[in-house]
Amino acid sequence: MKVLVVSSKYSPEYSGSGFRAHNTYLRLSDKHDITFEVVCSSVEFTESKEYLSDEVVVTRIVSSFMRKINNRFGKGPFRRITNAAVFHLESRTVTRLIAKKDFDLIHVYGYSPATVAAINWSREKGIPLILEIVNPVLDPYQYLPGTRNLRSYDLTRQTVIVAISEYISQICKTAGLSDNVWSRPNPVDSVRFAPASEDQPTIAQLNIFGSKKPDKLIVYVAKFLARKNHSFLIEVLAELPDNFKLVLAGPPLPEIHSVPGFTSDDIVMLINKAKQLKVLDRLILKPEFVDFAEYLKMADVTCFPSVREGMGTPLLESLASGVPVVANAGEASFREHIIDTKNGFLRPLQSKQWADAIVMATKFTGEQKRQFAQETLNRYSTDIIDADYLKLMMALINTKPNGYISVANVLKKPSITS
Repeated sequence: MKVLVVSSKYSPEYSGSGFRAHNTYLRLSDKHDITFEVVCSSVEFTESKEYLSDEVVVTRIVSSFMRKINNRFGKGPFRRITNAAVFHLESRTVTRLIAKKDFDLIHVYGYSPATVAAINWSREKGIPLILEIVNPVLDPYQYLPGTRNLRSYDLTRQTVIVAISEYISQICKTAGLSDNVWSRPNPVDSVRFAPASEDQPTIAQLNIFGSKKPDKLIVYVAKFLARKNHSFLIEVLAELPDNFKLVLAGPPLPEIHSVPGFTSDDIVMLINKAKQLKVLDRLILKPEFVDFAEYLKMADVTCFPSVREGMGTPLLESLASGVPVVANAGEASFREHIIDTKNGFLRPLQSKQWADAIVMATKFTGEQKRQFAQETLNRYSTDIIDADYLKLMMALINTKPNGYISVANVLKKPSITS
């Protein structure tokens, strides 16, 4: 089976969905007769490039000329026009590229000029499609700017839609899509995410603290987007006892970006806030890509104060590692997995309430942590999710051009082993 993976972003650009797509297909190609290549858009990079990532061919399509014009207009009144021009031009380039390729299935992650082009091509040519919705959206359909009312296409035939939360699943249902929607969170790698031994200090701990770990350590790893709400946790830290320390880590935004957040230069704003609240000595900032699995091994609690989260895979990875979670009660996707007093706490974004919940979270026993870790892996490990992926992929390519897929019926069948 030949698969074309189309992603809004891809390594080396930081992208949670791109990272998961890459690892999913590396595992599937290692176990089964599956080959794949990748076409992607980009936010960070402004030049097209074909390159190898773990021996996988990746083609990044961007229009350097239009991106320069778009960046020059900044957030001015013409930004919507230049954004639309970028989408139309890059989408046409991706379509020309896809037309030269031969594959059995298209798997789309995210939203970008490349993903719009891939969806349109799959619908026009009757190619089986997996559409993975990784962030909250108004509806599952993707259109080029200005064309929503001019054209339509069918996402029921030869299509499986992956909704990574029940909230997104409900969005699909509102759009009339249900039977072919696979509602499940992103998988957890059981090799990398599991309860850690307390006897051996981790590499991350040694690099940051040396051999002596702080008494109580809160860890939050996320890209420094404004909606990830790193700043709020500094306010929470000010409400906690002095023996608590906080690690904020993750990639900063590039210098040229289109979403609110913190670049490397902007991190000083978080430092100044910590100074004002007199907690700078208890704050550790790591504005860089880090290995979340390593950071979890030294964490007593992880926190997720973000808003507009499609799922938040690190939340499940935390639970699988036996680390209790305090999360934003306002996010539906968090409410699916966090149960007060069982594996963490849900709280509104009020700093004192979060501080109290964090203190309570540190009191979970070793047995409680092992129990919720095992429950998480039993439901969402990569082995389980990969097996279901394969069933759905085989069903799609064996379906007639106008055929429909029932996810529930396909996943009831015995596992496919070849």
